[in-house]
Amino acid sequence: MTTKPSVSWQKNPALAWREIDDATVIISPTDSVMHELNDTGSFLWKNIDGRRSAAELAGLLAESYEVSPDVALTDTQALLDEMSTRKLVVPIPATGGDLR
Repeated sequence: MTTKPSVSWQKNPALAWREIDDATVIISPTDSVMHELNDTGSFLWKNIDGRRSAAELAGLLAESYEVSPDVALTDTQALLDEMSTRKLVVPIPATGGDLR
């Protein structure tokens, strides 16, 4: 699965998480699995708000970590794919356009 840059993402509402030092720890209560994100993963996690797309998250990453936009987008998409596989984040369905 490859994340489309325009798809918006939200955190799975069934999860619990805490910030400990520079890491984010996410706990899945249904299967008692704990996931620990590194500094970059934690940065992205904090910015996943249900409105930002992979491309927008990558833009924030590029600004904050001084990496090229292409590298930031590739890394962001890979992380979102992994988080999606582990059911930590879920894509927000497209609304289907302007209703008038």
